[in-house]
Amino acid sequence: MTPENRFNLIDEPWIPVIDKGRLSLRQVFSEAGNRGLGGNPLQKMSMTKLLLAIAQAASTLEDDEALETLESIELAHKCIDYLDKWHDQFWLYGEKPFLQMPAINGLIERRKRKELAAATNDAGRRNAEASARPKSIGMGFYPDLPADNNTILTQYQVPKVLSDADKALFVVSLMNFALGGKRAEKNLDTLTEGYTGKTGSAKSSPSIGNYIGYLHSILVGETLIDTLLLNLLSRERIRENAYWKTGLGTAPWEQMPEGEAGPIADSLKSSYMATLVSLSRFVLLKGYGIYYVEGMQYPSHKDGWREPSMAVNAQGTTPKIKWIDPNKRPWRELASLLRFMSAGGVQGYDCQFIRYGLVRFRSRFKRIGVWSGGLRVSTNAGDQSVKQDDDFVESIIFLESNILGEPWYHQLQIEMEALDKLSTRVYASTNGFFKAQNMTDSGLAGQASSIFWELCERRFQDLVDACAPTQNTIKIRQSFAQSAIKAYDSFCPRESARQIDAWAKNRPNLNDYLNQ
Repeated sequence: MTPENRFNLIDEPWIPVIDKGRLSLRQVFSEAGNRGLGGNPLQKMSMTKLLLAIAQAASTLEDDEALETLESIELAHKCIDYLDKWHDQFWLYGEKPFLQMPAINGLIERRKRKELAAATNDAGRRNAEASARPKSIGMGFYPDLPADNNTILTQYQVPKVLSDADKALFVVSLMNFALGGKRAEKNLDTLTEGYTGKTGSAKSSPSIGNYIGYLHSILVGETLIDTLLLNLLSRERIRENAYWKTGLGTAPWEQMPEGEAGPIADSLKSSYMATLVSLSRFVLLKGYGIYYVEGMQYPSHKDGWREPSMAVNAQGTTPKIKWIDPNKRPWRELASLLRFMSAGGVQGYDCQFIRYGLVRFRSRFKRIGVWSGGLRVSTNAGDQSVKQDDDFVESIIFLESNILGEPWYHQLQIEMEALDKLSTRVYASTNGFFKAQNMTDSGLAGQASSIFWELCERRFQDLVDACAPTQNTIKIRQSFAQSAIKAYDSFCPRESARQIDAWAKNRPNLNDYLNQ
């Protein structure tokens, strides 16, 4: 019996958009006033990757010179024409469900028959029947399935029946950001005969990495279409990257691989398109749940995996990566991400989306944002989870194009180095306050330093603007100095005579910072 085609992603609203709620793919590309994507940071990045994949498939120009002349409205029209052409490939349910593998049904049924044949009692037969049922998606918040032994602490952790829109967003998030671990279906045959690459624990998706989570950064425009244009790559740029051996590649919905390996799978794996839609999980939505199987395996950054949203330092023998750190908000990495503006050119960490886009479009867009974010995860023996202080992290800083250049960047470096020294001073002063009373609690000193950075975040955009050659940073430095004092005072009470004496002796003196 042929499954019924329903819920077409081009026509049905499912994409979270700021101020709009849920929109369809057609609405995303046809409504000029869409400001940006909603959802958590991984959902934003997953949807940005999907929209970029559509834009690249619809309009990948030969070189940057041609790309510089492409207008946002022209790109949007090309994407709509592309979606019309491939309309039948965007059904969430049907004979060819979007980014899903119907062949999983056969693997599940085959395993069920084997387990039923091997069962020696009713309990074994019940287990065989239960293992053949689709797994719960849970809340759909993380790109992962809930563990069978999850402890339910609040009502928000209770699994719910997700809407088709939420299921579509979940499937897209899984492709590049699925967490590694043992939640995938076990004891299944592979779709590719003779394939031996799988182990008991599914490998993490390439965009989150095998460790604690990559930091991803993109340029952001005033509208969603502007954002896609800013991050679009030309064939010239794609060819420059030796790790995308098959070039742009083919969007997987145009030609889905039949399994983990083979000509189509191998071509996709080594293409730029794989960084946008990787197919690291083979899934199939069924009923209220999902069949969830490890898909194609990808290398780590140490083995040559590159995405233009990653910040990579490839100057040493082993590439270094910017990782997600909830205790260090991404805006603090701005100077590192913009290092190509220094006199020495590209040194240290390089994020291609940011470098390519700013070089191409700085004179065309008056205001360009730098968005950075991701999810911090914990990894134990290949199993990834979100626990303790792991969390989603994101930040966005806007740059005025008319002030960008080496003088502005040089001043930004000076200010960031000065803020780092202020943070160290807050830590040392707080620690000194407790030592003066024969108390040692470096944890409180670290918290004071963290509070200082939280207070700085509120005024960082003002600092970025004040680094212009025609501006002065004295007033903004006064604000940051007050933040340092406030952070110190918050953790260093002055109620007793002994506390007052320690507080006065260790209180930060910031005259040198204010008079630089």
